[in-house]
Amino acid sequence: MTNLHIAIGFGARFYDELMSGLPDVLMPTIQAQLGLSVTQVALLRQILDYVAAAIEPVNGLLIDLWQRKWLMGFGATMLGLALITMGLAPTFLLLLVGYVLFGLGSGPLAHTGDVVIVEAYPDVPDRAYARSTLIDTVGALLAPLLVTLFFWQGWSWRWLMVIVGLWGFGYASIILKNGLPNAPQSVSQGTSSTGSALWQNLRAVLTNSSARRWLLLFLFDLAELPLILKTVWLAQEVGMSQALIGVYVVMEMSVGLISLMVLDQWRRHGSVRRILTIITPLVLILQPIWLLTPGIGPRFWLMVPLTFFTAMFWPLLKGSSLASVPGRAGAVTAINSLFGLLPLALLFGLLAEQINITWAMLSVHLGAMLVMGSMVFTTSFD
Repeated sequence: MTNLHIAIGFGARFYDELMSGLPDVLMPTIQAQLGLSVTQVALLRQILDYVAAAIEPVNGLLIDLWQRKWLMGFGATMLGLALITMGLAPTFLLLLVGYVLFGLGSGPLAHTGDVVIVEAYPDVPDRAYARSTLIDTVGALLAPLLVTLFFWQGWSWRWLMVIVGLWGFGYASIILKNGLPNAPQSVSQGTSSTGSALWQNLRAVLTNSSARRWLLLFLFDLAELPLILKTVWLAQEVGMSQALIGVYVVMEMSVGLISLMVLDQWRRHGSVRRILTIITPLVLILQPIWLLTPGIGPRFWLMVPLTFFTAMFWPLLKGSSLASVPGRAGAVTAINSLFGLLPLALLFGLLAEQINITWAMLSVHLGAMLVMGSMVFTTSFD
């Protein structure tokens, strides 16, 4: 695998986070201009999750068998088209189409890139994934920076979405032109061989004792579920303007970058389990304080330690999971993607409508983190 191939793998997460970050940060403005309810906002995310749930398991299985440049090229193209569609959408229906396109492309781009990176560094997969997460955090950081710049300059947010969507087409052309290494188990003998290889991969993963790590990934996704309404919550409950929300997200992403750099060094001396047993109770305590403390200023201050420790979870859990069954990281991705079939985003939106956003965020986060904490203290990682 060449340095260019590794750069393309790292770039997948960067572009996925940049493109997904724009509609997230802009949602308060989109909601106001299109007259969307909180349930409609949650429904957009739920549709994206459902489309992804249909695509990502298949894509995950094919990662281990097919030429990866076609999977990543398709993903980058769909994401570019999704952003352009969202940027031009005058109604909820066309906005929904954009989210469908995003669901089609996000998994093939990001998850294929994940596997490329982990296979490039088989001896230190979680550190490699921490670096990948650092790079995707730069992409996520660029999204609110661009939003803030456009709003301060008085430029249209729609043009921002269209321009970044066109960047996605450019990245897709780079992927297709330069290609990627074939999967270790790639097959070319025909459908029967492919079907047999798919079944062997699934069986190997499902019978592996490290399956508990996939459950931890699901629980972390559940703990992070309330963040789909974070920018709406910051606007409605905390009282931040769209420009101030952009500043908040930029600061949050900056703290995340520092956290990932610290994690990369921490992992040189501390085990995955040791780190998780330290950061899990800290996040469990800090999140309710952040949610319930009144005022805009305290939210900025409390965000710093909360984000610092929360940012460490994903690379530790994801990297360990992808490396748990050597040569079958795609199959691991496929099985984990099946959790997307659960209508969690829509249910969370309905819960927020009933009991208000703050208490919905608090209850879901606490429940997931408590269960995850009990598993962290009983699961072996090293």
